[in-house]
Amino acid sequence: MPLNIEFDLRAEGIAQTDPFLDRYELEQMFDSTRRSIGAGLRRNFADVICNEHEQAPKFKVSGVYDNNTEEMDIQYHVDTCCQVFLLRVMQILNRRA
Repeated sequence: MPLNIEFDLRAEGIAQTDPFLDRYELEQMFDSTRRSIGAGLRRNFADVICNEHEQAPKFKVSGVYDNNTEEMDIQYHVDTCCQVFLLRVMQILNRRA
C-alpha cells in the first residue's frame, strides 16, 4: 500500500534587500525538503498499517519559509483511522527525533 504524503511548502513575508536564498535556490530547498522528508517517511512507515482497520497513515507536511527571518518552520499533520493507531504512528515519528 503506497504511503500518502502531501506537501504544502511556501514562502511568506518580504525578502530582504540581499536575501540568503533567491527564488531559484528557495525552490531547490523546497524540492530537497520534499525528497528528504518523503524518503524518511516512506522508509519509516513502508509497512506500518493499523492492525484493526488495515489502513496506512496519511501525512501532510506544511512548511513556511519566512523571508524576513530567513527561517523555515515545518509541521507534520497525521491522519489515521483511529486513536490507537495515531498513538503508534506518533511513537514511530518521535523515535527519529
